[in-house]
Amino acid sequence: MKKIFFSLLITAMTSLCFIKCSDGSLDTAPYNTLASANMWKSETLCEQGMAGVYATLRGWGPSVANAGGAGNYLFDIFGMGSQGNYDNNGGFFRTGITATSAILSEQWVKFYRGVYRANDAIKGISEAPIEEAAKGRMVAEAKFLRALYYLHLNALYGGNGIGVPLYIENVNANEYTKSQSPESDVWEQIILDLTDAINEPNLPNNYVGKSDGKASKGAAYALRGKAYLYRAQSKGWQGQDGTSDFQAAAADFAKVGDMGYGLFTSTNTPADFKQLFKVANENSNEMIFSVQYIEEATKAYGINRAKFLGAFQLGGGDNAGSWTDIQVRPYLADLYEVKVSATDSKRFNWDDFITGYNSLSAAQREVYFLRDKKRNGTEIHTKVTSAVNNRLNASVLSAVKSNYLEEGNEARLRAAYSKRDPRLHYSIICPYDTIKGIDANPPSGSGDEPEYVMRWPWAAAKAYTNGVGMDGLIPGILPDLTANSENLFYLHRKFVGEGLEFLYRQSNPIDEPLIRYADVLLMWAEALVELNQLSDAQAKVKQVRDRVGMPTMAANFASKDVARDYVRDERRRELGNEGINFFDEMRWRTLKETKFDKSEDGTQRAWGAASASVKISWPGDFYYVWAVPKAEVDKNPTLTRTPGWIY
Repeated sequence: MKKIFFSLLITAMTSLCFIKCSDGSLDTAPYNTLASANMWKSETLCEQGMAGVYATLRGWGPSVANAGGAGNYLFDIFGMGSQGNYDNNGGFFRTGITATSAILSEQWVKFYRGVYRANDAIKGISEAPIEEAAKGRMVAEAKFLRALYYLHLNALYGGNGIGVPLYIENVNANEYTKSQSPESDVWEQIILDLTDAINEPNLPNNYVGKSDGKASKGAAYALRGKAYLYRAQSKGWQGQDGTSDFQAAAADFAKVGDMGYGLFTSTNTPADFKQLFKVANENSNEMIFSVQYIEEATKAYGINRAKFLGAFQLGGGDNAGSWTDIQVRPYLADLYEVKVSATDSKRFNWDDFITGYNSLSAAQREVYFLRDKKRNGTEIHTKVTSAVNNRLNASVLSAVKSNYLEEGNEARLRAAYSKRDPRLHYSIICPYDTIKGIDANPPSGSGDEPEYVMRWPWAAAKAYTNGVGMDGLIPGILPDLTANSENLFYLHRKFVGEGLEFLYRQSNPIDEPLIRYADVLLMWAEALVELNQLSDAQAKVKQVRDRVGMPTMAANFASKDVARDYVRDERRRELGNEGINFFDEMRWRTLKETKFDKSEDGTQRAWGAASASVKISWPGDFYYVWAVPKAEVDKNPTLTRTPGWIY
């Protein structure tokens, strides 16, 4: 069915030629060779039209890290857990950002393009001469998608009661002149659309085991629950009572399991978490709604994760090079807890493993991340000694040189990553982790998928570059791997290919989940916490943690405030690199605290010190509601300018 979907998509894109609007916020001319009036004339054409609506989900993420329009995962760069080795596209995370930012306009247009196509499909299919069952199903899908686009618009641009322009029918290009509808009205329309989808008898409960890539009744319940959760929290920011919406959200989340969805388990071991994000399980019962991708040479229908998330390597051909433009911030790695026993877990604390770690400056902590110079009392290699000594003699480490262990520095650091929540190593490549690589000219005897170790500093001038610069004189020591020649970063592992798993770095085949059941369980726990049903909230979190063998401690649900913070941390641990965290931090109003106040600003090395190449600073609390882009205000003066932003 996945190939059938892409066949429909290719046909739709060929015959409909959806194009980017150049003179307005909505995609007012989406059909080229086939006019809209002639589009909705048969069930086949309607299916092709719907494929075009779904197509707006591909590439709707922000154009950052030189990635162009890409997956939803790129929103994570704006969140607390990821970072980009780039200038944040014109200083999007710096004091002085204005409403002229290209990212503001880009996302506004992308989301409204989806609204326009969904509106067109709802009208066209409703009037189409096709069987009522197919008509009902497709209209329900289109309403689900319209709700999805409007949820993201309202979440980013509509906060503090402002809302966004609400169009549920398309009009002529010169008639897109509405001002913002109040935020509450937009939430009401989103909920109405999803209620219509839920009430449609021909919308399937689920698509488990199938690769249709379509919205189901279970997806509609999940998204409506999320809309209720958003509305409840937006009421809270405006001093209103959101209790009824928290109750409605919990009720909807409860229905998702009834529709046939649940947590994926196969081996009943923590490795199930890793396997969930492989091609074989992209249609499991956990994946409620995903954006579909296939692997093919043109790069048009795959997702480009490997290029921007993969460990740094050079080499010719699409399947060789990765840039490591997107890394993990240390604060996220530190959130993964320590498993004390089968019934006890605790928060990770560096001082429990390295005495005095927390008392050092972020820059000085590098001393604990240096590789060993000796093995069994003998110097490993002169290049290793030289590389380590160069770092120890740097001015920033001169006062803490005595903290370094010539033999045992690596073992001491590795211990800090042992006995941790298994999701740490399944989601993140940590210092001194071993990974399977890919190399056109692998080191002798290593095969086509050589293993590398994330060590610091490099012993050679370059490493992991198709064999060039490798030092083959260190027996028993695997080649080095770091993010680039100057820094040691935490790297993403979730969704990143291992060895020859993918053929093309810019066309990975793994579907991108927008809603999965663990996300639903944790949103459900959020709602229950706000309703002060703490034991029930603990039970939902426990389901997620049980899969990876992590105990769920009652002490973390001792009060509403404690439980709220714990559930939020659990979402950060579970959902990293899935494009969800940024939206979470924005709706919780915690982004300033978690991304900017926890450590030095900038792209951070594994020990927390900021890289000199990129600096960021909190723009101001106005950032929690993105500005209506200046370009849109210039075209439509009835739009209200977003307070706090410079126009």
